[in-house]
Parts: sequence; structure tokens; C-alpha cells
Amino acid sequence: MSVDERSAEESDVDGIVGSPWTRALRLGVLGALLVLLGVTRGLPILIVILAIVVMVILHEVGHYVAARRAGMKVTEFFVGCGPRIFSFQRGETEFGLKAIPAGAYVRIIGMNNLEEVDPADESRTYRQAPFRSRAGVAVAGSAMHFALALVLLVVQFALIGRADPERWTVGAVTPGSAAAAAGLQPGDSIERINGQPVGSFLDFREVVAGSESGRLEVDILRDGQPQVVPVELSRRVKVIGTVGEDLDLLETPTGVVVGATRSGGLVENSGAVEGDPVRTINGQQVNSLEDVAGAAASGLGGVVVIGTDGGERRVDLGSAVSVTPPGAFFGVGQEAVLITEAPHVAVGTAVSEFGRTVGASVVGVGQFLWPANLIDFLATPAQSSDRADAPTSAEQTAPDTRPISIVGAVLYGSDLTSENLSNLVGFLIVLNIFIGVFNLLPLLPFDGGHLAIACYEKAQELRHRREQRYIADVSRLLPLTYGVVMVFVVIGFVAIYLDLTRGVSA
Repeated sequence: MSVDERSAEESDVDGIVGSPWTRALRLGVLGALLVLLGVTRGLPILIVILAIVVMVILHEVGHYVAARRAGMKVTEFFVGCGPRIFSFQRGETEFGLKAIPAGAYVRIIGMNNLEEVDPADESRTYRQAPFRSRAGVAVAGSAMHFALALVLLVVQFALIGRADPERWTVGAVTPGSAAAAAGLQPGDSIERINGQPVGSFLDFREVVAGSESGRLEVDILRDGQPQVVPVELSRRVKVIGTVGEDLDLLETPTGVVVGATRSGGLVENSGAVEGDPVRTINGQQVNSLEDVAGAAASGLGGVVVIGTDGGERRVDLGSAVSVTPPGAFFGVGQEAVLITEAPHVAVGTAVSEFGRTVGASVVGVGQFLWPANLIDFLATPAQSSDRADAPTSAEQTAPDTRPISIVGAVLYGSDLTSENLSNLVGFLIVLNIFIGVFNLLPLLPFDGGHLAIACYEKAQELRHRREQRYIADVSRLLPLTYGVVMVFVVIGFVAIYLDLTRGVSA
């Protein structure tokens, strides 16, 4: 959130609560949580969290600099919310860190007509500033996001490189898959399948899907040397549970094994990994995908027993399950081939890509906030609990077809970051542009709401040819503002629920 209108309440009180020891303890707890997160989820998630924190701080820096340049009085600049960890005074502004790393804010005095201000400071309030200054402060946060996105776009195109949609190499080979049995390795470049040229990874997947099962002649390049590798395709299904989890299963010559697992999902948390054999489903022995379908249809539940090096592991997918139709499975992931451009070319490409992404973000926000789509999204959890025999639409949609929470964004970004730096930069570009666009919604408490009020006040001055500043009565907007806040709080909780139960993966 943006330009903060709230009073600078301090959650600490004199004495033990605000003592240095207590604040040191808060800082220690925050640091310990971050270390625990890094140990359990890996370094990529810490990188993403740090990047988002920096992004939020830069948003507030935009407001702070614009306000100071306009002569407004800024009394606070804090990162986080909740209890204060530490702060220091520089001039008339208090800078500090709070215990909950969720957002940041600057406090500019006199943001509206409801705030009481020392008469000596009235001339330095936001409400008394000219239109250009108020508009500049309101849009400064989004402008910072847009500027950051443009810089990252140039860096990506000129220095890091972006993925060539028509070129890729094998990035990973699924254990127990047809590709693993054929001896394919990371770094191999797949050129043709049964003599048919392979372009993008999507084209490759369509060729495989059209091949169903059977033997394929695959032309590859390994270390620059052409080879022909015979691949005997395996079959694949997904067993979908009512707890928002699905289990990817492959049929191999030795039986049914676990396919790709979701990071942080039930399968991974049980200790099972890709390639582990599936013993039983609902107590019935599983040797083929037909056995899987029969066991899942037995109505006895969704308990899957998986054999691992450490013994058997049980995964409970819920009270009932469904199984997708069998499909051909090759078993490789892609590693993008990155290409760079000359700096002057990269600038032009960055501007073009920026415009395209802004347009897509505007359309996406508009489509989501369309009443019918919004109601459907908010009803998703209730629909999920009413339907025990099939996955909901939210379960079947990818993260980019429904809004994701900040929790989902962190998980999605960490998955991308674990692949390569270019993915992290691309994720931050899209995130900055989306937040910049979203924050300009003409509703309080978003920055766009302050901009809309400033435009309304200016229109009133022009309409009535007033020489004196017209200041809108914000109290009339409070019911609408409270309603907006409540709606977006509910949206946030629903999005977090879906991200945690349905999963978000790159």
C-alpha cells in the first residue's frame, strides 16, 4: 500500500515491552524465521523474498522523494508493520523497521480533510499542495515500479539474456521415465522425432502427445555430435484427490512409479521422490495404470502406499479420487537457451515488451474485477467442499489464469529462480508492472484513489473557477473504502487458500 493515511501509532509502550532486549528478541525471531525458511525451502525463496522487500521499499522511496521535493512534511518511513524493532531520526523523519515484514509505508501529514494537523504545519500538508504535487506523490509508487521494470527489461535483454522460444535443451530427466530408460541426459538437444523437426518445447510436447505410446526415433545433439536414440514411450496419469493434491504416476516396465512431485506437496513431504514405486491404492495392488483407475474408482478413499529407500510411505489424497485418462509421457524438462541483444536494440525491445505487459496487466485486472468473474473466484472454496468426486476449476487452472497471493507469488518466484537468473528477472518484471497497474485502481486505499480525488478536486476548482484550494470531504468515501478493503482482504485469504491447497509451480 502506498501513501499511508493512518496515524503513527506506536505498538510499544514504555518499560519492558519497548526495551532493547525485547526489540533484539523480535529481530532475532525474524532472522531465525528467515533462516528456517531458507533451510527448509532453499536459497531461491530467500532471494525472492529479499527482492520483493527491496521492491516494496523502492515503492515507498518514490512517495518519499516526491513528497519531499514538493515541500510536504514526511514524519515516518517504516519497513514492515506491527511492533517496532528499531528506528532512528533523520531531520523531521523517523526511519525504522517493524517486526512483520509485510509491506512498508511513509506518513505524509494532512493526507485528507479528516486529519488534524498542527496549524504551523498546515502549509506543508499533502492537502494544501498544488494539483501537480499531489498527483506526483500519488503516482510516484507505481512510477517507481514501472521504472524498475524497464531497467530490468534492458538488463535482461542486453546482459542476462531471454529464452529463445524455438531453442531449448534437456534440463532434467524424470527418473523411471521413457527418456531415462533411453539414456537421455541433461544438455542433450532434441532435434527431430520420427524425422519430424522439433521447434519449441510446446511443439515437442504436442508431437509426443500425438504419438500416444510406442517407439520413437529421436535425433539428438550431444556435445555437438548427432545421435539417434530409440525411446519407448511410457504412459502417464494423474490421481486427483479432494484435498487439493494430485499424484503424477508413470507406467514403466517394472511397474507404476511416482512422476513429477509438487514442491512442498503431500508426496514430497511424505519422503517419496520421483521414480519411487507405487505399491497399493486403497489397499489394492497396483501394477499398471488400469489397476490405478480401478483402485481409485473403488470408493474406498485415496490412500496411496509408496515404496521408498526408507520404507513405505502413505499419502492420503482425500476421501475420494479421480484419475485423468492415460497419456503418453516422454520424461524431460526444458532448459532454456538464452540469447542477448546489443544495448541499443535491447532498449527498443524493452520498451515494446513493457508496453505489451502493461496492456496485458490492465486487461487481466479488468477481467478479474468483472463482477461475474470475481464472484466465481470467491465461491471457489465452497465449490471445492461441495464436490468430492472431481477437481474444481481452480484446481485445473494454472497460476496465470487465477490471481495468486503474495504467498503464491513467493512460491512461484522461487520455483522460477531455482531454474535460472533470467527467470527471476522475468518474474520481477511482470510483478513490478502488475503491482504498478493494480495500485492505480481509482479507489481508496490504493494510490489511484488519491489520484482520483486530486483530479476531482482540480475539476471542481476549474468548474467553479475557484482561486482557493478545493478540498474534498473524504468522510463521504469511508463506507466505500471500508467495503473495498473488506473485499480485497477476502480475496487475499481466498488466494492464499488456493495457493496452499492447489499449489503454485512454475
